[in-house]
Amino acid sequence: MKGATACQQCRQTKRRCIRAESQDRCLQCAKRQTKCSFMVPSPRLGPDATPVLLSTIDLPEQVIQELVSHYLSKIHDRPHSLFHPSTLRENIHNGHVSQALLFAICAMGSRFSRDPQIRLLESQLIFESKRLLKADLENICLENIQTCVLVANLCAAHSDTSTEALFFRIANGMANILWLTRFDSIDDLITREVKRRIWWTLFMADRWYSSGLGLSRQMKDFERETELPMDEQLFHSLTRFQQIIPTPWKPGLWAYMITLVELFGPIQDLNRKLVRGGYNEDEIEQQVQHLSRQLDLWLNGIPEDTKLNEDNFLYHLRRGTGGSFVALHLGFHHYSTLLYFQYLDTGRPEKATTNDYTNRCKHHASSVSLLLKRAGQQEDSEAVWPTVGHCLIVSSSVLLHTLLFGDEQLSEVRSSLNSNFEALIELTRYYPCLKSMVNRLDKFQHMCLIAAHLPTYRVDKWMLRFLIEHSLPLEGQDSNLLASVELETLSAQIQRSAEQGRFTNFPFGELSS
Repeated sequence: MKGATACQQCRQTKRRCIRAESQDRCLQCAKRQTKCSFMVPSPRLGPDATPVLLSTIDLPEQVIQELVSHYLSKIHDRPHSLFHPSTLRENIHNGHVSQALLFAICAMGSRFSRDPQIRLLESQLIFESKRLLKADLENICLENIQTCVLVANLCAAHSDTSTEALFFRIANGMANILWLTRFDSIDDLITREVKRRIWWTLFMADRWYSSGLGLSRQMKDFERETELPMDEQLFHSLTRFQQIIPTPWKPGLWAYMITLVELFGPIQDLNRKLVRGGYNEDEIEQQVQHLSRQLDLWLNGIPEDTKLNEDNFLYHLRRGTGGSFVALHLGFHHYSTLLYFQYLDTGRPEKATTNDYTNRCKHHASSVSLLLKRAGQQEDSEAVWPTVGHCLIVSSSVLLHTLLFGDEQLSEVRSSLNSNFEALIELTRYYPCLKSMVNRLDKFQHMCLIAAHLPTYRVDKWMLRFLIEHSLPLEGQDSNLLASVELETLSAQIQRSAEQGRFTNFPFGELSS
């Protein structure tokens, strides 16, 4: 396999790259007085599976191929969409990607390897990717944006949420400086679509990490600065330098993810208003009704082959888009659960819609459980990225609340909780840091029990903080309520719940230890 014949800058601008042996950068970069990737040469991938030196890491080529395949089949096109898969494979094969990007991709794929020695390489790969990326941050290019997004995801997978936010914001800054939504005349179809998908990836990420840390969003809602992504199967079929779409353009699953996530920001804002307090009940009711109608319109507006049912699930598996299909509907049920969660609070003023919204909350929480259980039964559709952990915790919190206070079929609720618990155990195989999230569910259960003895306590404030600030510790005045109830009273409530078959004895402590 041959090494890179053009520097990153000339590849991005589609210029002819010429460099004399004695020069440390190509003629184009020297002429423009810009940094050239030839100043730090990329590694060559040795032929015949010969180990190649990736900085301080010896990684055979076949291992690189394995880890890239794991990343593309289990992560890519779920929480983010950054590459044209066949082009990425070709560029890696030819040595046309930076070390920082290659390390990040391999780090994301390493956790899915069956070889424990390869899994142990993850921390080294992350360290090297971050080191090389930080040394090259002044090089504002598409490849470094992709690397920033991957490094941010890797930080999130290790509960380093502050650094996650930092790298996402660096990526967002680079995207704005490059005017990523404005395409160059020389961009082929693949380059344009990759840029489009990177932009929307940043849009989606902005809503997630900002909520987790209680930060303001950087990208505005409902201001589309570029077109929505095309159908995934069509995109994957494109070839390098192609300029004309062979079939009529149509939106893909990621396009519907974008139109859905545009509702996520307003749902977050509504919940944050509830947390702050001092709101007008009629105004809250109007906002919920509006967002509820928007979610219904979204669901009714997606194509028939995109709606959630078994036939469509199998259809998308055959197309190679099963993982994206699961991610799309997981988002819908999770956002809906967040919208209606406040109606679990029995202390809220009774409205004509209260029972309907309460039932909707329980329905969507159960749907998350059923969807993830089905996805886990089929290879290449598993939902195994870190944010799924929080979706499971939110779903389980509603199911727990139902188990403790509801009148529904308790056996079905308990079965869904068991399913969620099994999914959490599976996720912690790949992301041990998620064990700490189970502590939130354990605290939630205790707060539910305590709430029955504190009629003046507004359950929704603490619980909504539990929902939207998922990266922050559950501390503060509300958590001190755990110490405000006599142990005898709490024990009596637990005993009554156990006698009614409503108390769960899931080993939260065992999983979170």
